[in-house]
Amino acid sequence: MVFMQMYEKKKLHHIAIIAFISMFSMVFFLVSCKETPPTTLEVTVVNTNGTVISEAKVWLVAEPTDTAHNAIAVQDSAFTDASGKAKFDLSSFYKPGQIGVMQIKVKGFYFGLTGEALAEITEQERNQVLLQIQ
Repeated sequence: MVFMQMYEKKKLHHIAIIAFISMFSMVFFLVSCKETPPTTLEVTVVNTNGTVISEAKVWLVAEPTDTAHNAIAVQDSAFTDASGKAKFDLSSFYKPGQIGVMQIKVKGFYFGLTGEALAEITEQERNQVLLQIQ
């Protein structure tokens, strides 16, 4: 009878350890799978009167100042929609754990009108810039 109680205690002890490890693993898995918000830029193109311009071409140009340690170079373009907005997803330009603000030069063109602006991009946020072309 004493032998049976020792066997049951050892068995319960092993089951408790396995349950604890399983629960810890599940919590770690759920926390590590948390989806990070995207890093986006929304450019609104307006003329000198403040009227939004649709179908304007918007270019993003960002070249790193230090190519030895930061090889990120952004070159992308899009046309503005009916509300004068061009939208860019910049999530792929950030590495996990990277901190800081990226600066991107935004250029716009529309039938001979041009304009430039500087956008500061903060990771995992919806960034916005107003681009006036003249």
